[in-house]
Amino acid sequence: MRLRHGLILMTLFAVISDALLIPFYPQFFAQRYGQTSPWHVGAYVAFISITVMCVFPLWVRVARRFETLHILQVTQGIAAALCLASYWAPGLVSYWGLSMAMFAFKSSYLLNFPYLMRTETDATRAGTIGLLSVTAHLGVVLGAVAGGAVIERWGVQACVLLMAGADLVQMALCSWLIRSRRMVPVLAHDAQERSAPQRFSLAGHARILQLAVVMLLFDFGAALARPFFSVYWGSLTHFGGEAMAGAAFAVPKIVAVAALVVHRWLTLPEQHPTRRTLANLLLGALGLLLQAAPDVATLLIGRVLLGWALYQLVINFDVQLYQLSTPDDFGRDYGVINIFQNCGVLLASFTAGSLVATHGLQAPFAVAGAAFLLAAALWRWRFAGPRAAASFHP
Repeated sequence: MRLRHGLILMTLFAVISDALLIPFYPQFFAQRYGQTSPWHVGAYVAFISITVMCVFPLWVRVARRFETLHILQVTQGIAAALCLASYWAPGLVSYWGLSMAMFAFKSSYLLNFPYLMRTETDATRAGTIGLLSVTAHLGVVLGAVAGGAVIERWGVQACVLLMAGADLVQMALCSWLIRSRRMVPVLAHDAQERSAPQRFSLAGHARILQLAVVMLLFDFGAALARPFFSVYWGSLTHFGGEAMAGAAFAVPKIVAVAALVVHRWLTLPEQHPTRRTLANLLLGALGLLLQAAPDVATLLIGRVLLGWALYQLVINFDVQLYQLSTPDDFGRDYGVINIFQNCGVLLASFTAGSLVATHGLQAPFAVAGAAFLLAAALWRWRFAGPRAAASFHP
C-alpha cells in the first residue's frame, strides 16, 4: 500500500465515523436523553462546526512543527478514547463536553488533504482531488446506511462505539505508514524555508476570500437539510424504517460515486471550469427545491440531481483553490477556506432548527435552494463573468 492509498483509506474511515449519526441526531437525543427539541439538535450540530472552526487552525500551526502522520497517530487515539468516554456519559451536559472534545481532536484528520497535496505532483493532483472527493462521498454512504442499520438492530448508542472503532483504525493506519517507512517527510529543516509562506492579507488574497464566500453559501445550502432529513423522510413514508432513511440520505453520495465512474470510463465533452461550476450550482439548487415537494419520487429525483452537482462542485472548488494558492501556502489557505465552510455549516445548523420549529420540515430545502442560487450569482459575478475573467491571474 502506497502513502496515497493509506491516506485515502484514513479519509474513508474518518468520514464514516462522522456520518454514522449525522442523519439521526434527533432520534439519538430523543432516545438517549429524552431531548426532542429541534433547536437543541441544531445547536449541537452548530457547536460541532464551531469546535472544528476554532481548533483546525491550531492543527495547521502544529503541522508546521511536526509531521502530519505523527500528529494524527496521537490525536485519533485521543479522539477514540473521548468517544468511548461519551458512550458512558450519564447526562446531556457531560455528553456535550466529551463529544465536543472528541470532535476537536478528530478534526485533525483534515490535515490529510493539504499533506497529500504536497506529496503529489502537478500531473496527479487533479486526479487525487477527484479520488478524495468520491472517497468522502462513499464514506457518507457507508456511514449513513450503517448508522441506520445499527440503530434499528442495537440502538443509537451502538453508533458511538462504531465511531470510536473508526478512529482506532485511523490511528493504526498512521502507525503502520510510519513504521513501514511509507511516510514522506514534508517539513522544511531549514529555518529560513520554514518561514517562507507569505503572510495572509485581505488585499493579497482577495480571490481566495471570494472563493471562500462562495463555498460558505455552498456548504450552508448543502448542510441545511441534513440534521432533520430522516425525520422528513419518515413523515413521507414509513417503508424500510431507519435503514431506508439512511439509504435515502445517502443517495447524493451514491450518485457521486457513479459520477466518478461516468467521468473515468466515458469520454464527455469538457467545459470551461467556471461555466461548469455555475451550471452545477444551478442544478444543485433545482435538486434542493424538488426535495421540498412532499412526494417520495420527486424527493429522490431531487437527491439524484443534488448528488451529481455536489460531486462536480467539490472537485471544482478544490481545484480552484489549488490554482489560487501555492504548495507552501496551501495548508494555511485551506485552513481559511475551512473556516468559511464551517461558518456555512454553523449557520445551517442554527437555521435548520429554527426553520423546522417555525415553518416545518420542508422549509430547509427551500432556503438551501435559495443559498445555491445566491452562490451561483456570486460565482457568475466574481469568477465566470467577462470582468472576472479579465481580472483573473492564477
